[in-house]
Amino acid sequence: MSQSEEEPRIGVFVCHCGHNIAGTVNVEAVAEAASRLPNVAFATHEMFMCSDAGQMLIKEMIKEHNLNRVVVASCSPRMHEPTFRRVVEEAGLNRYLFDQVNLREHVSWCHMREPELATEKAIDLVRMSVARAAKLQNLPIKRVNVLPTTLIVGGGIAGLRASLDIAERGFDVLLVEKTSHLGGNVAKWTHLFPSDESGADIIKPLIHDVKKHKRVKILTDSKVSEFDGYIGNFGVTVKNLKTQKEHRYEVGTVIVATGFEPFKPVGYYSFGESPDILTLAELQELPSSEKLLRPSDGKPVKKMVFIGCVGSRQPGVKGHEHCSRHCCSATAKAAADLRERVDEVLVLYQDIRTYGKGHEEFHRMARQKHVIYSKFPQNQYPEVTVKKGKIKVKWHDILADEELVFDPDIVVLASAMIPPEDVEETSHLFSLTRSGDGFFNPEHIKLAPLTTHTAGVMIAGAAQAAKNASESVIDASGAAAKAVGLMAQGEVEIESTVSHVIPELCSSCHTCLTACPYHAITMDETKDPPIAFVTEAKCHGCGTCAAACPSSAIVMYHSTDDQILTMVEAFLCPTPGVQGGS
Repeated sequence: MSQSEEEPRIGVFVCHCGHNIAGTVNVEAVAEAASRLPNVAFATHEMFMCSDAGQMLIKEMIKEHNLNRVVVASCSPRMHEPTFRRVVEEAGLNRYLFDQVNLREHVSWCHMREPELATEKAIDLVRMSVARAAKLQNLPIKRVNVLPTTLIVGGGIAGLRASLDIAERGFDVLLVEKTSHLGGNVAKWTHLFPSDESGADIIKPLIHDVKKHKRVKILTDSKVSEFDGYIGNFGVTVKNLKTQKEHRYEVGTVIVATGFEPFKPVGYYSFGESPDILTLAELQELPSSEKLLRPSDGKPVKKMVFIGCVGSRQPGVKGHEHCSRHCCSATAKAAADLRERVDEVLVLYQDIRTYGKGHEEFHRMARQKHVIYSKFPQNQYPEVTVKKGKIKVKWHDILADEELVFDPDIVVLASAMIPPEDVEETSHLFSLTRSGDGFFNPEHIKLAPLTTHTAGVMIAGAAQAAKNASESVIDASGAAAKAVGLMAQGEVEIESTVSHVIPELCSSCHTCLTACPYHAITMDETKDPPIAFVTEAKCHGCGTCAAACPSSAIVMYHSTDDQILTMVEAFLCPTPGVQGGS
């Protein structure tokens, strides 16, 4: 890290963002106020700073006005900070001599009914950013090598697809599956929608191709027991669950494809009291036959009922508040297919959500085949009782406003998709966060749906949320492309805005170790006494360690005390003539 000896010459570029910012904020006034700030050599406003014209303007003004700092007041840095960093770098500046002000999310969108006050706030934020920009320092661009091997956790349809995609692109794969068989849930199903193929028909060719590929090493009956390292250089210990032997592997990237488990609805609708009350997943696992046979006695089924949202969409029930998404379409398809072999098919539901492309056709097809749909109240679930082996279903039909009774031969519960039993262990192992429904969170649901906050670790398929097989396959190929993209480069850049320990000030109190959410800090035992050491490739620059350190021994590059306090001073003591709203 080096401090530029040049006198700061700052360029300020205020973006209209179409009408997103300029519709509320007086961008001309903001640019005018910025031009009067200390060290500002140039200030202007532009319709779209992220456009080719806006980027070219920044490059031209850097050269024309000999700018050595750049401030862009526009949208969220999450969206375009990499864009503008690249622009200033192409113009000959260090990328860390750039600062971005968020006028869209932090000003115009949240103060759209107060344009004058919003403009004052925008001026304040730009003034603070300019003050910080004058204190910015050159930071080195750092890179780490990426090992050409991917660890894939989970041998279901997502894990298999990702393995094959990566192997066919010339990189090695270590596929770890905790059971003795590949294929996951899909391999058990006799019928998949929207195709009329069985799960085995779909998964067997994929398993065959993965097994015969020379670049894929398959470890069944195995689990990852230890995981450490950083992007490009992870260390993985895999334990064989039968022999208890462990082996150590080095990998560059990771894809977590741990899938889901079908919810066993014990306590719901008399499940477990009769073999003729089964889940939709269990129905799909029944042996294929010309007639649907009752599990209890093998007699043909004449009447059946499906009940939807079993263990899904239950407000206040932790882990069961989410919609499992596939159930409505799968129920409609199963009901339509079975209607040809059964005299009466009834579907009891709260709501119908056939969200996928072409899935509404399943619902129409079921209705055309005279599958009966009956809606029950959300706070008044159907009652299922079993007496002497006979099943009785009672419920209130909303549309008819009547109490109805049905005596089916079997009851099929469309139960929820839930995370695997060991999801908590996996979460801690790979430092993954989880959503309220228990599945793994992506880095960003829209901007980065396959990557995680642990750099180099991707998620795919139902590990992220309840999904059907086709969605899981799409995810898997996307995650594989992410992994291949990292490995193909041979090395990747890591963020330079990380924490740094000043050895002379470290008191070896270990506070930073417990504070760091990314496990990026360890104690350097080669020193006497041991001092804190930051693995920069694992650091996310969150600043938690610097805030927690009682000795002030940790400095955050690009967010130093001097830079932050300068912003505070700029807000509290505005330059005369550039008051803003402070």
